Amino acid sequence: MDNRNEEELRASFSNQPLMPYIGAKLSTISPGRASIEVVYQNNITQQHGLFHGGVSGAIADNAAGFAAMTLMGKEKEPLTIEFKINFLNIADGEKLVAEAEILQGGRSIFHGETKVYTIKNKKKILTATALVTIKATSKVSEKLR
Repeated sequence: MDNRNEEELRASFSNQPLMPYIGAKLSTISPGRASIEVVYQNNITQQHGLFHGGVSGAIADNAAGFAAMTLMGKEKEPLTIEFKINFLNIADGEKLVAEAEILQGGRSIFHGETKVYTIKNKKKILTATALVTIKATSKVSEKLR
């Protein structure tokens, strides 16, 4: 199995229109792990000025997908087939960080867990946890911008 290198994974991340739109950055990536960060901006909040739950969900899902992608051959692409998130705390910090880890992976199904933290006054506070099931699908050509 020929896995992607870090440069290929980062290029794939950058090719997603949603992530740059919300200001998300792939901060770390290693076999079975990935983390994504988003700095606070008014345009990604809800009416109370907190990070919108959809932003937490999007980076939690995407971090798990990229963590799984590190374990897939180049001919496969991750596709989320199940996603559950629990919000544990308000997300009112300067930054959100989603840290994903693949708990169990097979040929085609990967089970991951993502913890989403808010960084506030240099403290890391757990704000959400997500369980994500990802399927390795046949590769589809990526649309280049």
